[in-house]
Amino acid sequence: MDQVDKLINFGVWGPGSRDKHKFVLSNRLIERKVYKLGGVKCLYAHAYYTETEFWKIYDRLLYEKLRSKYHASYLPSVYEKVKVDLPSEERDSNTSLLAWLLIVFWNIWPLGALYGVLHAVKGGNYLLPQWYPWPSKSLWKSPNSS
Repeated sequence: MDQVDKLINFGVWGPGSRDKHKFVLSNRLIERKVYKLGGVKCLYAHAYYTETEFWKIYDRLLYEKLRSKYHASYLPSVYEKVKVDLPSEERDSNTSLLAWLLIVFWNIWPLGALYGVLHAVKGGNYLLPQWYPWPSKSLWKSPNSS
């Protein structure tokens, strides 16, 4: 990728189509437009690319070198983490009642968000201090330092 001096990050929030196929199509159209405009999607959310499209955009060779260097090759790839595999999800939802119930549960707003809040409270991470005394204090300052 060429060096750039500006970054614009924007997100699209709000309800999409309740029809999963239309929802995926809408997202794929957005991804295609971002790519045509020379943009790159940040991978903090789902991706609707095919695997071929994904690795055309993101440098697989560099990525695999980094995974090897840091002994992370046994972990799922970033593509495996962010991809949406609608046919597999539909197949899984028809496999068992439990799978179907879980899909229904996670698709009811705001249950997913409440689950996240519950685990944050239960885990207590929100109680941690806002700064950490890192070994290299020349790089980090506590909020109380001048």
